[in-house]
Amino acid sequence: MTAPQKRNFWLYAIGRLVSLIGSGIQAVALPLYILDKTGSGSMMGIFAMLSMVPALMITPLAGVIGDRWDRKRIMVNLDYARGLIILILAFLTLTNKLNIPILFITQIFVSLMDSIFGSATAAMLPDLLSVEKLKWGNSIMATIRSLSGIIGPALGGIIYGILGIEWVFIINGVSFILSAVSEMFIKYTVPHDRDKKFNLKIFIEDTKEGLKFIWGKKTLLSLLMLFMVLNFLANPIFIVALPYVFREVIGFSAQQFGYAQTFWTIGTLLGSIMVGTFLIKISTSKLFKIGLLAMVYIAIIFSFEFFPVFQNIFGGPTWGYFLLIAISLLIMGIFNMILNIPIDTYLQKMTPSDIRARVFSVIGLLAQLAVPVGSLIFGLLLDRFPAHSVMMAISILLALISTAYILRGPKEILVEEEI
Repeated sequence: MTAPQKRNFWLYAIGRLVSLIGSGIQAVALPLYILDKTGSGSMMGIFAMLSMVPALMITPLAGVIGDRWDRKRIMVNLDYARGLIILILAFLTLTNKLNIPILFITQIFVSLMDSIFGSATAAMLPDLLSVEKLKWGNSIMATIRSLSGIIGPALGGIIYGILGIEWVFIINGVSFILSAVSEMFIKYTVPHDRDKKFNLKIFIEDTKEGLKFIWGKKTLLSLLMLFMVLNFLANPIFIVALPYVFREVIGFSAQQFGYAQTFWTIGTLLGSIMVGTFLIKISTSKLFKIGLLAMVYIAIIFSFEFFPVFQNIFGGPTWGYFLLIAISLLIMGIFNMILNIPIDTYLQKMTPSDIRARVFSVIGLLAQLAVPVGSLIFGLLLDRFPAHSVMMAISILLALISTAYILRGPKEILVEEEI
């Protein structure tokens, strides 16, 4: 890797680390602030919806923008814009003018900017590194996301509890500004020359071009279908079933649930470091297969840990029982990175730069659309059947689908030489 490549990548990475830590601080503090101000769970639900729905709705448009305009300028300008908006929230808080409607409206705009920013940054990373260094670069970025996922939330509770929400806004706003400053020094040449004109016809044509690319790649199409099935079945285990079983069935404390989530994040950190170091020479295809099969079969063991027999053995919500579950989460976090980093690398290598943002946006949108439906169905099942039985049935189904995909799916999965 040349010196300019190293410089550009680390400016990009440091900027992302700073802003992700700031965002992590605010992500933990804002729900606490809303709860303190309103005492309403529904208000927190509305805020969570406003954090996700606008971003999903604008995702196709964000992909088109990320391909038509300079990705570096998008990054820099949106970091400055988000930093300014959040610093305005800090000023409103200090002058006692902040209220819940202002906070919700602001969140809509920030969510929209987050989506556009995410599309541009995801498409830009492969332009900064050589093909040979992409797996290494993705492992570094995964490490940064994991670190920020540990540091940000930990600081968020402390800063909000001691200094108040105004300092949360100040720190997050400054983090976005510092991120923008770092990104300004990246030497980036737009890898393709495209007309920057934009209207509804262009949007439709550009989106169709991204869909056509996906449809024309059998391996990519099969992977997308697998993503949708896995997200539909697997994500509800962690976002619906796990909190329910942890708190309502076993009786662990909210603090212990937070610790358990930290174990998962530490696992993703370890996994990303492993892929970037002593697993770096293992082929993308082999890492994908190892990560996928290990994840789904460990999920079966994980589900079994919630059966009543284990609760009886450990005598309820003891720390020994907690440690067993937490270690399983840590191990799954490791294999989650061993699965995801090769997928990211493969997609970055095989997608041309001029349509990369659109393709990534479409893939992300379709993969995530299945999550709300799966969560709703999972919630209904939990009302009718024992939680451990539902988790086990879904885990076995995941294992069967994943094994069938490896054995009977595309003959060559994520084969780098054919990209």
